Amino acid sequence: DLVGNIILGRNAFDAVDATFNCEKREGEVCERRVTLVQTPGWLRGYQLCDTAGLLKTETILSVTLCPPGLHGFLLAINAELPFKDVNKKVTKEHLEYCFGEKVWDHTAVVFSHRGHIHHETIEDYISKEGAPLQSLLEACGNRYHVLCDDGTDNSTNVRQLFEKIDTMVAENSCYEIESRLIQTVEERTKEVDKKAEELRLQTQQQ
Repeated sequence: DLVGNIILGRNAFDAVDATFNCEKREGEVCERRVTLVQTPGWLRGYQLCDTAGLLKTETILSVTLCPPGLHGFLLAINAELPFKDVNKKVTKEHLEYCFGEKVWDHTAVVFSHRGHIHHETIEDYISKEGAPLQSLLEACGNRYHVLCDDGTDNSTNVRQLFEKIDTMVAENSCYEIESRLIQTVEERTKEVDKKAEELRLQTQQQ
């Protein structure tokens, strides 16, 4: 929500309520029409098996909200919190489950903070967190950017972010969802519809 709001330059996403569904917002940014989709995500430190199936399905479906195609993923990381082995593990699990192993070719990390990291640079933070964060950055080609919600103008910073995204797309093209992921969503949707129908019939019989 913080990253999306900074990019769009307004409070487009709710910064308080948890997101259980994909939320799509659009706007004119840096002389271009931009579509951002916020996914439900996952609870910090929770493994893939602990994340509800419906949230996984909703996350996979997020790519369908960006026709004709998705330019890339922005992986938001709070630079005010530690990033340990467990954080790397669950991030890798969720991203590859929802978007396939090629997701890293289309991902840029966006470090966010609210101006509370004192005089520490993002390079200091990356160095301090060590191997877990450094290996994650290496997986996505060391593409990262910093957005700060400290009341200052972010227009130049946002423009630089889009330049990095443009470079990523030029090098790796746009993201294309794997057929197995679509199949996973279709199977999950049928399962949910079946359970809903069974519940409806049970209710009618009572």
